[in-house]
Amino acid sequence: MKNKIIVIITFLAGIVSLNSCLKDDADYWKDDVAGKVYATIAKPGLQTQSLLPIPDEVKISFLVNIASDELPTTTNTITLAFDNAAIDAYNVKLRDAAIANNDTLDNGEPDYKHYVPFPSASLTNSTITIPAGARNAYAEIKVANADTIRLDGNYMLAVTIIDATAPIAANMKTVLYAFPLANEYEGDYLSEGSRDHPTAGFETFSYAKLTFTTVNATTVRKGQTGNYTGYQLDITVTDRVIVVGGVDCFEVDLAIIGMADPNDMGMYTSYEGEPMNYYNPITRVFELYYYYSVAAPRKIRETNSRL
Repeated sequence: MKNKIIVIITFLAGIVSLNSCLKDDADYWKDDVAGKVYATIAKPGLQTQSLLPIPDEVKISFLVNIASDELPTTTNTITLAFDNAAIDAYNVKLRDAAIANNDTLDNGEPDYKHYVPFPSASLTNSTITIPAGARNAYAEIKVANADTIRLDGNYMLAVTIIDATAPIAANMKTVLYAFPLANEYEGDYLSEGSRDHPTAGFETFSYAKLTFTTVNATTVRKGQTGNYTGYQLDITVTDRVIVVGGVDCFEVDLAIIGMADPNDMGMYTSYEGEPMNYYNPITRVFELYYYYSVAAPRKIRETNSRL
């Protein structure tokens, strides 16, 4: 694996309800807060950042902000701290939502992600200074040793403004980062191949970049089957070794996601005399040959090469 961090940031719905949106632009500044100044986190609520399971340090920056209708004329400071109580509160929200939606496990308990604090993290500077004439500055979190935690665990950090020279906006003072871990197969792939359809005929395809995402420690999900976007494809790398061209490769198991009958598919062992359905750890290539719809097979042959 390359000693490289791949960062994916997705902004999601916030844990904190934004009852009144504090904007710096005077055109959007509400009349009832005219002339007032607030300390905020510019993008509060829940965010996610995917980490590779390697020891390298990852730095995460976010903006802290002095919200006002006019530029501040004095220096402001904002003090931040990790806030495990905010993680607990978020877990309660997830649990309540699971109960309301009747999402339960086999034992009847609510089915929801329960987050725990990420074990190796620090704030680069807990106190941020914003000079007069400016509204914002970057704060920074550092996380590391993602190789030492469970790939299937649910990890999170929460950072809250605990002190500031300006009044703290209660609905914009906390940011939460969830940290899903990427397995070694997650990434972007060149995907090329063909789909042999019983009525539509033989079609070739080539996608310059398709992103495979982590399902668990050994499985990645491809957003389509061949060139068909109606189904997704889960690829699980097993410990079964197959020698291809003198290289020890690993057989894969496939599952098509989205079919009414998940068993209405199958895998072929070879294509034109060559073995199929394996992962080459040297070239980082998945060679696949499979079908769906047993009654009228749609045969898909594809090569997925890591970019």
